Amino acid sequence: MNILSIGNSFSHNAHRFLPRIVAADKSDKEFMLCNLSIGGCPLEKHWNNWKNEEEAYGYEIYLPGETEMRITDEVALHEAVEDEDWDVITLQQASGFSGIQESYFPYIDELIAYIRMVKPDAKIGFHQTWAYSQSTGHSAFADYSSNQKVMFEAIESVTRHLQINSDIDFIIPSGLAFQYARDTSLGDNLNSEDGYHANDLGCYLAGACFYEAACGKKIQDNGYILEGYPPEYTQLLKICVECAMQQY
Repeated sequence: MNILSIGNSFSHNAHRFLPRIVAADKSDKEFMLCNLSIGGCPLEKHWNNWKNEEEAYGYEIYLPGETEMRITDEVALHEAVEDEDWDVITLQQASGFSGIQESYFPYIDELIAYIRMVKPDAKIGFHQTWAYSQSTGHSAFADYSSNQKVMFEAIESVTRHLQINSDIDFIIPSGLAFQYARDTSLGDNLNSEDGYHANDLGCYLAGACFYEAACGKKIQDNGYILEGYPPEYTQLLKICVECAMQQY
Protein backbone atom coordinates (compact mmCIF):
# COMPACT_ATOMS: atom_id res chain seq x y z
CA MET A 1 0.00 0.00 0.00
CA ASN A 2 1.32 3.44 -0.96
CA ILE A 3 0.21 6.56 0.94
CA LEU A 4 1.16 10.16 0.14
CA SER A 5 0.30 13.11 2.37
CA ILE A 6 0.43 16.66 1.04
CA GLY A 7 0.92 18.53 4.27
CA ASN A 8 3.27 20.04 6.79
CA SER A 9 4.60 19.31 10.27
CA PHE A 10 1.20 18.03 11.42
CA SER A 11 1.24 15.27 8.78
CA HIS A 12 4.86 14.64 9.83
CA ASN A 13 3.54 14.13 13.38
CA ALA A 14 0.79 11.80 12.15
CA HIS A 15 3.27 9.68 10.17
CA ARG A 16 5.80 9.27 12.98
CA PHE A 17 4.53 6.00 14.44
CA LEU A 18 2.43 4.77 11.50
CA PRO A 19 5.15 2.53 9.95
CA ARG A 20 5.63 0.84 13.35
CA ILE A 21 1.89 0.39 13.75
CA VAL A 22 1.66 -1.14 10.26
CA ALA A 23 4.68 -3.39 10.93
CA ALA A 24 2.99 -4.74 14.07
CA ASP A 25 0.02 -6.10 12.14
CA LYS A 26 2.41 -8.40 10.24
CA SER A 27 0.62 -7.75 6.96
CA ASP A 28 2.10 -9.39 3.90
CA LYS A 29 1.46 -6.23 1.90
CA GLU A 30 4.32 -3.82 1.27
CA PHE A 31 3.73 -0.39 2.76
CA MET A 32 5.29 2.93 1.65
CA LEU A 33 4.49 6.19 3.39
CA CYS A 34 5.47 9.62 2.07
CA ASN A 35 4.92 13.19 3.19
CA LEU A 36 5.32 16.29 1.03
CA SER A 37 6.15 18.79 3.72
CA ILE A 38 6.66 22.50 4.19
CA GLY A 39 6.38 23.73 7.77
CA GLY A 40 3.10 25.55 8.38
CA CYS A 41 2.07 25.19 4.73
CA PRO A 42 -1.59 26.10 4.02
CA LEU A 43 -3.66 24.76 1.16
CA GLU A 44 -3.32 28.02 -0.76
CA LYS A 45 0.47 27.65 -0.81
CA HIS A 46 0.22 24.01 -1.89
CA TRP A 47 -2.04 25.17 -4.72
CA ASN A 48 0.36 27.95 -5.76
CA ASN A 49 3.32 25.57 -5.59
CA TRP A 50 1.50 23.12 -7.85
CA LYS A 51 0.51 25.81 -10.35
CA ASN A 52 4.04 27.23 -10.49
CA GLU A 53 5.82 23.84 -10.33
CA GLU A 54 7.86 25.03 -7.36
CA GLU A 55 10.51 22.60 -6.15
CA ALA A 56 9.79 23.67 -2.60
CA TYR A 57 9.14 20.49 -0.61
CA GLY A 58 10.95 18.20 1.70
CA TYR A 59 9.92 14.70 0.63
CA GLU A 60 9.79 12.45 3.71
CA ILE A 61 9.83 8.77 2.80
CA TYR A 62 9.31 5.56 4.77
CA LEU A 63 10.19 2.77 2.37
CA PRO A 64 8.53 -0.67 2.66
CA GLY A 65 9.71 -2.54 5.74
CA GLU A 66 11.51 0.50 7.20
CA THR A 67 10.63 2.56 10.28
CA GLU A 68 13.28 5.25 9.79
CA MET A 69 12.47 8.21 7.56
CA ARG A 70 14.52 9.34 4.55
CA ILE A 71 14.33 12.92 3.24
CA THR A 72 14.83 14.32 -0.27
CA ASP A 73 14.84 18.10 -0.72
CA GLU A 74 13.65 20.38 -3.52
CA VAL A 75 10.82 18.22 -4.77
CA ALA A 76 7.82 19.65 -6.64
CA LEU A 77 4.26 18.67 -5.74
CA HIS A 78 3.44 17.38 -9.21
CA GLU A 79 6.60 15.26 -9.25
CA ALA A 80 5.61 13.40 -6.09
CA VAL A 81 1.94 12.97 -7.01
CA GLU A 82 2.76 11.63 -10.47
CA ASP A 83 5.77 9.56 -9.37
CA GLU A 84 4.06 6.53 -7.81
CA ASP A 85 0.89 4.46 -8.04
CA TRP A 86 -0.66 5.90 -4.90
CA ASP A 87 -3.46 4.02 -3.19
CA VAL A 88 -4.21 6.96 -0.91
CA ILE A 89 -3.41 10.69 -1.08
CA THR A 90 -4.30 12.92 1.87
CA LEU A 91 -4.72 16.67 2.15
CA GLN A 92 -4.87 18.91 5.20
CA GLN A 93 -4.97 22.57 6.08
CA ALA A 94 -2.30 24.44 8.03
CA SER A 95 -3.20 24.27 11.70
CA GLY A 96 -3.87 27.97 12.21
CA PHE A 97 -6.34 28.05 9.30
CA SER A 98 -7.89 24.68 10.05
CA GLY A 99 -11.09 26.11 11.49
CA ILE A 100 -11.48 28.95 8.96
CA GLN A 101 -13.70 27.66 6.18
CA GLU A 102 -12.98 30.34 3.59
CA SER A 103 -9.25 29.53 3.73
CA TYR A 104 -9.92 26.15 2.08
CA PHE A 105 -11.49 27.34 -1.15
CA PRO A 106 -11.01 27.10 -4.05
CA TYR A 107 -7.66 25.49 -3.24
CA ILE A 108 -8.72 22.12 -1.84
CA ASP A 109 -11.25 21.48 -4.60
CA GLU A 110 -8.73 22.33 -7.34
CA LEU A 111 -6.07 20.10 -5.78
CA ILE A 112 -8.60 17.28 -5.54
CA ALA A 113 -9.57 17.76 -9.21
CA TYR A 114 -5.89 17.59 -10.20
CA ILE A 115 -5.36 14.39 -8.19
CA ARG A 116 -8.49 12.82 -9.70
CA MET A 117 -7.17 13.64 -13.17
CA VAL A 118 -3.65 12.19 -12.79
CA LYS A 119 -4.33 9.44 -10.23
CA PRO A 120 -7.96 8.37 -10.78
CA ASP A 121 -7.54 5.15 -8.80
CA ALA A 122 -6.24 6.84 -5.65
CA LYS A 123 -8.60 7.42 -2.74
CA ILE A 124 -8.44 10.95 -1.35
CA GLY A 125 -8.57 11.55 2.38
CA PHE A 126 -8.82 14.73 4.41
CA HIS A 127 -6.69 14.79 7.55
CA GLN A 128 -8.49 16.74 10.25
CA THR A 129 -5.84 18.41 12.41
CA TRP A 130 -6.22 19.08 16.13
CA ALA A 131 -6.97 22.13 18.22
CA TYR A 132 -4.07 23.61 20.16
CA SER A 133 -3.32 22.97 23.79
CA GLN A 134 -4.93 25.54 26.02
CA SER A 135 -1.43 26.62 27.14
CA THR A 136 -0.05 27.34 23.66
CA GLY A 137 1.45 30.67 22.71
CA HIS A 138 0.77 30.20 18.98
CA SER A 139 -0.29 33.53 17.44
CA ALA A 140 -3.14 31.91 15.46
CA PHE A 141 -4.83 30.79 18.69
CA ALA A 142 -6.16 34.34 19.06
CA ASP A 143 -8.32 33.74 15.97
CA TYR A 144 -10.27 31.26 18.11
CA SER A 145 -10.54 33.50 21.19
CA SER A 146 -7.53 31.60 22.60
CA ASN A 147 -9.95 28.84 23.50
CA GLN A 148 -9.37 25.18 22.65
CA LYS A 149 -13.06 24.31 22.57
CA VAL A 150 -13.80 27.17 20.17
CA MET A 151 -10.95 26.06 17.91
CA PHE A 152 -12.03 22.42 17.96
CA GLU A 153 -15.65 23.27 17.18
CA ALA A 154 -14.53 25.43 14.24
CA ILE A 155 -12.35 22.60 12.89
CA GLU A 156 -15.17 20.09 13.31
CA SER A 157 -17.62 22.40 11.50
CA VAL A 158 -15.28 22.78 8.52
CA THR A 159 -14.64 19.04 8.41
CA ARG A 160 -18.36 18.28 8.25
CA HIS A 161 -18.72 20.83 5.46
CA LEU A 162 -15.91 19.20 3.47
CA GLN A 163 -17.35 15.74 4.04
CA ILE A 164 -20.62 16.81 2.42
CA ASN A 165 -19.51 19.32 -0.19
CA SER A 166 -16.07 18.25 -1.43
CA ASP A 167 -15.02 15.22 -3.48
CA ILE A 168 -13.29 13.49 -0.56
CA ASP A 169 -13.46 9.74 -0.03
CA PHE A 170 -12.84 9.66 3.71
CA ILE A 171 -11.93 11.70 6.80
CA ILE A 172 -9.00 11.02 9.12
CA PRO A 173 -10.46 12.43 12.37
CA SER A 174 -7.31 13.16 14.37
CA GLY A 175 -8.78 16.40 15.72
CA LEU A 176 -11.85 14.65 17.09
CA ALA A 177 -9.74 11.84 18.58
CA PHE A 178 -7.59 14.45 20.35
CA GLN A 179 -10.68 15.97 21.97
CA TYR A 180 -11.92 12.58 23.11
CA ALA A 181 -8.51 11.86 24.63
CA ARG A 182 -8.45 15.23 26.37
CA ASP A 183 -11.68 14.29 28.12
CA THR A 184 -10.00 11.22 29.65
CA SER A 185 -7.44 10.95 32.44
CA LEU A 186 -4.77 11.98 29.91
CA GLY A 187 -6.12 15.52 29.93
CA ASP A 188 -4.59 18.26 27.83
CA ASN A 189 -1.23 16.47 27.59
CA LEU A 190 -1.03 15.43 23.95
CA ASN A 191 1.12 18.29 22.68
CA SER A 192 4.81 19.10 22.70
CA GLU A 193 6.12 22.07 24.67
CA ASP A 194 5.02 24.54 21.98
CA GLY A 195 1.40 23.60 22.60
CA TYR A 196 0.46 22.86 19.00
CA HIS A 197 2.63 20.06 17.64
CA ALA A 198 1.95 16.56 18.99
CA ASN A 199 4.06 14.77 21.57
CA ASP A 200 4.51 10.99 21.49
CA LEU A 201 0.97 10.38 22.73
CA GLY A 202 -0.49 12.75 20.16
CA CYS A 203 1.66 11.35 17.35
CA TYR A 204 0.51 7.83 18.17
CA LEU A 205 -3.11 8.98 18.29
CA ALA A 206 -2.92 10.67 14.88
CA GLY A 207 -1.03 7.69 13.43
CA ALA A 208 -3.69 5.33 14.71
CA CYS A 209 -6.35 7.48 13.02
CA PHE A 210 -4.41 7.18 9.75
CA TYR A 211 -4.19 3.42 10.27
CA GLU A 212 -7.95 3.05 10.63
CA ALA A 213 -9.08 5.56 8.01
CA ALA A 214 -6.40 5.26 5.32
CA CYS A 215 -5.26 1.65 5.76
CA GLY A 216 -8.71 0.25 6.52
CA LYS A 217 -7.52 -1.69 9.59
CA LYS A 218 -8.85 -1.78 13.15
CA ILE A 219 -6.44 -0.28 15.64
CA GLN A 220 -7.93 -2.44 18.39
CA ASP A 221 -6.57 -5.49 16.56
CA ASN A 222 -3.07 -4.02 16.29
CA GLY A 223 -0.35 -5.19 18.65
CA TYR A 224 1.92 -2.13 18.68
CA ILE A 225 2.41 -0.63 22.17
CA LEU A 226 3.73 2.91 22.46
CA GLU A 227 7.20 2.75 23.99
CA GLY A 228 7.93 4.58 27.22
CA TYR A 229 4.35 4.66 28.49
CA PRO A 230 2.17 2.24 30.46
CA PRO A 231 0.35 -0.16 28.08
CA GLU A 232 -2.99 1.15 29.32
CA TYR A 233 -2.20 4.51 27.69
CA THR A 234 -2.09 2.85 24.28
CA GLN A 235 -5.37 1.09 24.97
CA LEU A 236 -7.01 4.34 26.08
CA LEU A 237 -5.86 6.10 22.91
CA LYS A 238 -7.18 3.20 20.81
CA ILE A 239 -10.62 3.69 22.34
CA CYS A 240 -10.49 7.41 21.46
CA VAL A 241 -9.66 6.53 17.85
CA GLU A 242 -12.56 4.07 17.68
CA CYS A 243 -14.95 6.68 19.05
CA ALA A 244 -13.76 9.28 16.53
CA MET A 245 -13.99 6.84 13.62
CA GLN A 246 -17.56 5.94 14.56
CA GLN A 247 -18.52 9.60 14.05
CA TYR A 248 -17.16 9.58 10.48
